Amino acid sequence: MKGNRGLMLLVIALIAGGLLVFYFTYFVKEGEKQPIFQEEGKRELSEAKDIITKLPTIPAPKEKLEEVLGEKEVESKAMGVENECQKMERDLKEFFTYLDKKDYIRGLRIGEDTFNRFTKIIRNLSLDPPIPAGEGFDYDMIIKNIYHFYRALDLKDLKFIKLILKNETDTMEINLALFYKWLMSSNECGQKEGLPPTLDILYRYAGFLVNSIGGRAYLFRRETRLRLLLYYYSLLIIHEADKKKMNSFGVDITPFLEPLAEEIGNYQFLYFRKEYAGRLIDLKNYYLKKRRIS
Repeated sequence: MKGNRGLMLLVIALIAGGLLVFYFTYFVKEGEKQPIFQEEGKRELSEAKDIITKLPTIPAPKEKLEEVLGEKEVESKAMGVENECQKMERDLKEFFTYLDKKDYIRGLRIGEDTFNRFTKIIRNLSLDPPIPAGEGFDYDMIIKNIYHFYRALDLKDLKFIKLILKNETDTMEINLALFYKWLMSSNECGQKEGLPPTLDILYRYAGFLVNSIGGRAYLFRRETRLRLLLYYYSLLIIHEADKKKMNSFGVDITPFLEPLAEEIGNYQFLYFRKEYAGRLIDLKNYYLKKRRIS
């Protein structure tokens, strides 16, 4: 009996020892590795957040910068802007290179790479931008706005856009932030063959989507996440135009800011909803302050 009891105790001790070894080699080491993944995740989210929240800036005149910072500092800042512009263009082209490999794009047989097709679409849209106000005085304008995209683009272009929006929903927030940043970069980065389009062109399309019957009809036929993001960036564009005294059609965005902030804040499928909503409330406060001063 004593021998059996001793053998049993030995077996129990071996099992317990094995469990301890397993615990320390697996769980403890895994626990040590976890912060590394957390840090990488935080860094990626931080970079994405920068893309979402960073708005285009207007560089100060070179003469003024030289006066304040000195010539070498100005050259350094100029290089920074140039590098940022190059990176933005490279990121944009990489996105379209990625699209070129997709079966749903190849199935369209557009006969050229997607970046070239994209630039042609932007140029075609820039040739005849919609009028974002005055529909109440002109019935023909309502009809024209309702069918605007069908007049400006051919069916293959429309299908091209719809397929991208349908198949790239997982990265929609980052992609739209990149497109917005590029579209608003003509002042800092200049234009190449008319691209990116001028702020006036962007303003007309943004006003069209926000302020016209035809534009709103387009938005409300879109999936909720896309509709909210397009609405959000349209308001930012109109705001930029307003700051530069280019709000030529007098589009008032103040009635839209708080309702959109509330809707975005309550929509769980936008990762950066807090940043979007916060930015909209900042704009609301900006215009309230502006009106009190005036």
